[in-house]
Amino acid sequence: MRDSPLPGLPMLALLRSLVRTWLPCAALALVIPAPAFAQPQTGPIDPDFGAVDLLMRNYVAARKFPGASLVIAHGDRIIYAQGYGWADPVRRIPSSPWLEYRLGSVSKPITATMVMRLVEQGRVNLDAPAWGYIAPVVGSSQPVDARLQQVTVRQLLTHTWGLDRSVSPDPVGVWYRDGSTVVSTARDMLRYHLLRMTLNFTPGARHAYNNTGFVWLQMIAESVDGRPIEQQITSALGGEALSTGRARFGEVLPSKLTLFEPTYHDHVGAARLPPVPGIYPEPAPATVARPDGSFTLVGYGGSGGYVMSPLSVVRFLQRMTGQRQPELLSAVTRTTMFREQTLADGTRYWGLGIQSNNAFTPDDHQLSHTGGVLGARNGFTSTPRAPRGPMLTVFVQSNGTPEGQGSEVVDDITAEIITPIIFAVDRIAGYQSKPEIGPERLIAFGSATEEHFTDLLLDWAQTTFPDLFKGPPVAGVLDGYRYRYFAATQTYVAVKQGQVYLYQPAVNPQIVPVGPMVQWLPQAVNDLVRWGRLGAQPTGRAR
Repeated sequence: MRDSPLPGLPMLALLRSLVRTWLPCAALALVIPAPAFAQPQTGPIDPDFGAVDLLMRNYVAARKFPGASLVIAHGDRIIYAQGYGWADPVRRIPSSPWLEYRLGSVSKPITATMVMRLVEQGRVNLDAPAWGYIAPVVGSSQPVDARLQQVTVRQLLTHTWGLDRSVSPDPVGVWYRDGSTVVSTARDMLRYHLLRMTLNFTPGARHAYNNTGFVWLQMIAESVDGRPIEQQITSALGGEALSTGRARFGEVLPSKLTLFEPTYHDHVGAARLPPVPGIYPEPAPATVARPDGSFTLVGYGGSGGYVMSPLSVVRFLQRMTGQRQPELLSAVTRTTMFREQTLADGTRYWGLGIQSNNAFTPDDHQLSHTGGVLGARNGFTSTPRAPRGPMLTVFVQSNGTPEGQGSEVVDDITAEIITPIIFAVDRIAGYQSKPEIGPERLIAFGSATEEHFTDLLLDWAQTTFPDLFKGPPVAGVLDGYRYRYFAATQTYVAVKQGQVYLYQPAVNPQIVPVGPMVQWLPQAVNDLVRWGRLGAQPTGRAR
C-alpha cells in the first residue's frame, strides 16, 4: 500500500458521517521519553503542560509505580491527557488514558450518582428505609439486628448507617465459606453479612467510612432499575468523543486480563496471600501476589469494583457536575448531592457519596474522592477556579500499589499529586480557552495495545459495512499498515500510526485517510458490547 493524499471515495461520505471533525494536532502527538526517568509518555503533547508532565513523572518514579495516566478537563472540554511509564512493563506496553483501570473507591461517587438518578425519578426516597429496596437480595429473611431495617438511603450515602470497620468486618472483595459454598460476590456477601451483623452504633449517630454500604446502594440501584449497575452506568454515559463510556467489573486473574487494561503490580516486599477459591484453575497456587486474586472486583461491587478508562471517568464527572451535556443529574439533584451534609458527630465535607467543600459561594463546590484497590491507586478533584466558573477536573490513575495499601495507607494522592497539578495548571496562561484535545496518539504507535484495538476496529468495520468489506479477508502488515483486504470488493482497510485508511485501487489509485482510530473506537466498542462480541478475550498475560 502507498501513502498519498487524494479526494475521498464515494463510500467515504458514509464513513466520515460516523466520526466527528478532528483537530489536526499530529505535530504535537508524540510519544516522548523522559530521559531522566527512562519512561515513555503517550498522548498529544502540549508544551504548556511541561510542568504537569514533570510532576507526573516524578510522582511515578517516587512511588515506584510501573505507570500512571492523567486526564485534565476544564468545563466541558478535556484539555490534556497523557500516559506515563508502563501499562505492562513486562511486554513494554506504554500507559495510556484510553486503557481501562481498576477504580477502587472512585467507584463510590459513580454508584451514588446512579442512585441519585433514581431519586430524581421518584423511584428512591433518600430518607426511606434502605432495607425495603433490597427484597430481591434478602427475601423475607430478618436481620439479627433489627436496627438495620431502619437504615436510610441517605445514611448509606454518608457512611453514617452503623458499621465501623475499625472494629467490625467490612467484608467486600473477600470471601467466606457457608457450608460447602464459597460466598464471594457482592450480592451474596451483602446478604450473608446483613443478616448476621450487629451494628456498631445507632444509624445516624456518627460517620464511619466503609465499603459495605455502597454495595447495599448498588443492590438498591439494581433492584429498582432491574439492570446490573454496570449496564446502567454504560447506558447513561454512552460513547462520545474520547470515551467509550464503558463501565464493567474487572477480572483479577492475570491470564484473563485483556489489552483493554494494564497489568497491576504490588509494592516491593508486599506479602503474598491465598487466592479466592475458584479464581484459579486447580491445582490453585497456595499464595498469589495480592493484586492477582486475593480479592475479587465483583466482590467489591459498587464500592470499589468498577473498571473504566480515565477518559470515561472524566466524561462521567463532567456530566455528573453539569459541565457537559447531556447532564446525568438535574441542577436540583446536583444541589442535593453536592451540598455538605450536617452529620451528628460534626464530621465535615461529605455530600451524598462524594466529598464536598464549599468554594467561593454556597453554589460552588469542590468535589473529590480517592480510590485504592490492590494494584491501583487513583483520585480526582473537580473545582471551580472562580466564583460560579467552569470546573477544573484532574484525575490521576496508577497501576501500582503504594506501600502500606491494604492495611494502613501511607500515601495521600490528593496532596502529593492532584493539588500540585491544579496549581500548575493555574499557572498556565490561557488554559481556560484551550480547545479539546484531538484523539491522536492516545494509544502508543506500534504497541500491542494498538494491534489489539486495530483488530477490534476492523472486526467492527466488517460487520458495520458488509457491502464494502465483503467475504473473508486476507490480513497482513505491510509498510507499517495493519490491513485487511477484501477481494470481492477489491478493498483494503488499514490502520497505521493511529490513523484509519481506505484503499480501493480499482476505483482510486490513492490511499485515503478516514480519521484517527480513537475517533472510531467509542462507537465500535459500544456496538461490539451490544452485540455480545466483546467478551473476556484473554491474552494469557500471566506473571
